[in-house]
Amino acid sequence: MDWRNFKQVILTFIKHIPSTIKKTSIWLIISYLIPIINVAIIWGIRNELSLDINVISIVLVTNACFVTSLVFLIDKKRELTNVLNIITLVVSIVLFAFSVAQIELATQIFDKSLYKGGAIVTLILSIFIGLVSKYDEVEASSLELAEKGKSKTETKVGDKKVEL
Repeated sequence: MDWRNFKQVILTFIKHIPSTIKKTSIWLIISYLIPIINVAIIWGIRNELSLDINVISIVLVTNACFVTSLVFLIDKKRELTNVLNIITLVVSIVLFAFSVAQIELATQIFDKSLYKGGAIVTLILSIFIGLVSKYDEVEASSLELAEKGKSKTETKVGDKKVEL
């Protein structure tokens, strides 16, 4: 691995974080809007704000769905991100499956803190992977713009043509 190139990729990623966050935030809000409404309904029915296994399972399944959509969006050359994506997907699905079983059997399979921690970690990883995915789009559009500029041989300044 060329560490200078890796350093440049990281610096470019950091430089593009504002535009990447802008694109990702709309996508995240749309993706998590229905689960947020579901959680609000559950809390409204109960008349209390508690983070129980029902709420956590909604977050877990939403994370799994969000990460599933990212499988197809991330550039295939990003092997580390793809592996992280698959691991996040598997962890989300497994924890969701056990949480549903725990709800239906009305018995404790794992401690609630495991589900809660898993939901938080997979949410953070989902957001990170979403940022990487949107960064790929930003990077691709920047490269396309650079290619267009590179192919130009002349430009106009006022009414005069200037050779490049």
